[in-house]
Amino acid sequence: QWLWDSMRKDENVVKKHMVACSSVSALDSVKEFGIDADNYFFKFWDWVGGRYSMCSAVGAVPISLQYGNELFEKFLKGAKSVDEHFISAPMHKNIPIILGLLGVWNMSFLGYKARATLPYAEALAKLPA
Repeated sequence: QWLWDSMRKDENVVKKHMVACSSVSALDSVKEFGIDADNYFFKFWDWVGGRYSMCSAVGAVPISLQYGNELFEKFLKGAKSVDEHFISAPMHKNIPIILGLLGVWNMSFLGYKARATLPYAEALAKLPA
């Protein structure tokens, strides 16, 4: 709404200033919203997993557009190193396992019903968590 209001209700504001990243089955919704689906619709198949993952096709487009492909490649290398750590580290030193178990502990034994994910760098402050 803020974009629409600030652009003085220009009927082409969505077409000029927005892109969509969604599954191919959302084509009609993308067009209905007013996005030029022929040029500004970054599609992925319905079977693509990790729709909320920054490492998936959904995350690749906005991160690459904002920060560039080189940084996104570094990001993927970091994710790969975490995956390798998870597979190879002994359980008592395995950070993903420890964090997962802490989550279970916090919910089951301490009664915490929510978890916060906080940006750790100013450049990521507006990134949805």
